[in-house]
Amino acid sequence: MSTETDRNKQVDGLELLLIASAPLCGAIVGVLVDRYPAPPGGDDACLEGAEGQPATLRSLHPSIEAACTLAAILAAVLLPMPLSVFAAILGWALLGLALIDLRYLEVPDAVSLPLIPAGLAVTWWVEPQAVPAHAAAAAIGAGVIRLLGAAYRRIRGHEGIGGGDVRLFAVAGAWVGLAALPGVLFLSGVFGLFAAALLVRGGWVEPDGRIPFVPALSAALWVVFLVPELVQP
Repeated sequence: MSTETDRNKQVDGLELLLIASAPLCGAIVGVLVDRYPAPPGGDDACLEGAEGQPATLRSLHPSIEAACTLAAILAAVLLPMPLSVFAAILGWALLGLALIDLRYLEVPDAVSLPLIPAGLAVTWWVEPQAVPAHAAAAAIGAGVIRLLGAAYRRIRGHEGIGGGDVRLFAVAGAWVGLAALPGVLFLSGVFGLFAAALLVRGGWVEPDGRIPFVPALSAALWVVFLVPELVQP
């Protein structure tokens, strides 16, 4: 799906409304994250740091509201209508997924799976002829990540790529298409290494502990949707 735009575009009235509503949407995202039930037998395991440090991410208000507002502003400045609206909504949903994965090492199907048909619907709105290609990209993306996960498990003897990562890469295929998937994978690896270093250095995760990958993949997907020129000529 092509999202090439004039970077000097003017923000219109609907986009101003989008920006104005972003703090409220951020509050909703924050409430959903705060009230997401812990998995059976689990707690904030990912963020119980080394040496008994207290868990973080108990609540991130008003940081979530600020992040959602910034996402809306970037989308309005960089993309035309209606792509700016789609980008902001995608960013808000991915932020919620990332925070839940950080807290519980879990990706809720109720949020991730609907993003696949949502991405195809956005593609149909913008470039109807590209819908079959994006649907194929979703399937191929999920299949490639599943194979990488199987290879990792065979080599290392334990899981390294979860079902949430597979679903989110299918989401990426639906939203940005097959040609952009290598870029999403590359950027997610860069973001993931950076995030892992911060988490380990901050004592939130043990060096040999499980590190959530969905936040990095979510950030990479959103950046590629927002600025496709980064990975496509």
